[in-house]
Amino acid sequence: MIDYRRLGAVSPKPHTIFEVDGKMVAEHVFTRDGFSDLYSILYQRRAPTHETKAELWKNPNPHFPHVADSSTALGELLRRHVKTPSLPAGGTLLSSRVTLFFNADCTVGIAKPDRTDDVFFVNGDADELYFVAEGGGTLQSMFGELDYSAGDYVYIPKGTPYRFLLKGPQNFFVVEGMKDFGIPAEFRHPKGQLRLDAPYGHRDFRSPSRLTDFKPGENFDIIVKRFDTLSRRSYTDWPYQVVGWDGWVYPFAFAVSDYQPKTSSVHLPPSIHCVFGAKGFVMMNFVPRIVDYAKNAIPCPYPHSSVDCDEILFYVDGNFTSRKSIGQYSISFHPGGIPHGPHPEKYEQSIGARETNELAVMVDTFAPLHMTAAALSFEDQSYHFTWDTSEHL
Repeated sequence: MIDYRRLGAVSPKPHTIFEVDGKMVAEHVFTRDGFSDLYSILYQRRAPTHETKAELWKNPNPHFPHVADSSTALGELLRRHVKTPSLPAGGTLLSSRVTLFFNADCTVGIAKPDRTDDVFFVNGDADELYFVAEGGGTLQSMFGELDYSAGDYVYIPKGTPYRFLLKGPQNFFVVEGMKDFGIPAEFRHPKGQLRLDAPYGHRDFRSPSRLTDFKPGENFDIIVKRFDTLSRRSYTDWPYQVVGWDGWVYPFAFAVSDYQPKTSSVHLPPSIHCVFGAKGFVMMNFVPRIVDYAKNAIPCPYPHSSVDCDEILFYVDGNFTSRKSIGQYSISFHPGGIPHGPHPEKYEQSIGARETNELAVMVDTFAPLHMTAAALSFEDQSYHFTWDTSEHL
């Protein structure tokens, strides 16, 4: 999704006979938006269609995927705080992943696995982006293996079979994007290259560095999510025995420390922190940076009424400029329709600051978000009233 990449052996020309070790390999075209958008072509020792069994799969984890009866109306319009550090940790990715917020364009959740799934997973509904707050390991997929570590974003295109090989406990902030999830158009030239004033460059993105290989004869099960229904599909061996691929669609990793923040003499709107975009929402990250430097500048964000957006903020590390009473890995939710902004004392305390060490990831949606029952069960119900300063007036 960043640029053209290639790994392993590929045919000199697509859709022609291609042999490896004296045998013809199968061409697997992996497309977006029908056949009218970006694509990759994988060359495989056999077509990935030799299933031996397919059945509905009941996930013992009731929080992933979300279903209609696990959500609830928000009720009164409030600023909210979900104490995600209290969510249970452990298990595999599929057993620990919890959806907290959703609408028709995206979902937002948390996963805290500590062991590798014995199955692969395919999200047939959405592209996925994991922010790795803690942990590290290797993403295995049909495109090969991609190493990741804490502070990385890991992007997985819709329809990609994958699993994470975990090195110890993990803490993931997980976002699903239903359409056009990737690099915002304003960061690219019309011909596709990232602009010189984009907050990152092509060299900052890592794609799989080696092919995924399994011994013949090993049984494989793949869990596929489509329309929030899970099915389990069984194979006699790894169905994606890829000898090479090329194209524009593949998983990638990007380190948040490589993000190049914009600075100004006076405070700029949060849109300058944009990192990824999609239909119906954008993602931003706040990274350590020099803050506003004009005389009398107020580095802390101003109170605002962004009436057309809902905002989710995941606090990763550092001393966050605008908030009190929120700890590391918590999530705040500020719905459109009511003002929000910094706590008053934080606003004043920011005057004279020269830099900030905060690290946070934000999702802004243009359609209202719904909270799941899981999110409500970990809510700090006093949060909305922590802006009250009447006792100090």
